[in-house]
Amino acid sequence: MLAILPLVVLLATGCTHRPAAPQPSPEPMPATQAGTVARAEIGDRLIVTATVDRVITETAFVVRDADLTDGTLLVLSERPSELATPQLVTVRGTVASFSHRALAYRYRLGSAGPYRAFEGGRALVAQEVTVWD
Repeated sequence: MLAILPLVVLLATGCTHRPAAPQPSPEPMPATQAGTVARAEIGDRLIVTATVDRVITETAFVVRDADLTDGTLLVLSERPSELATPQLVTVRGTVASFSHRALAYRYRLGSAGPYRAFEGGRALVAQEVTVWD
């Protein structure tokens, strides 16, 4: 009987489960979660990488990405940029509430027409725009 006791102890300790290593996801995960801009508070800093969907002025453009709320985001910059569709850009900036009336002069936005879809929503005020080749 005493000879069996070490065997039982050995089997019992050998049967403990080690935590499984994390398995890779079968589908790639997005770098940002959908709705990130919508959940962000005014004044929060964000980094967004997306393609240029439309250039409105040299200081205002729209980016498109599946991870963005409604698929698009208005980006405003005090520094003019020479952008074209469908360039890939990374924008580092601050979330702002968009009001054409309040921001038109500062960002040289031009007429309100192209901005109607963004009125009252969120925009990203860029501190830095990086264009990827």
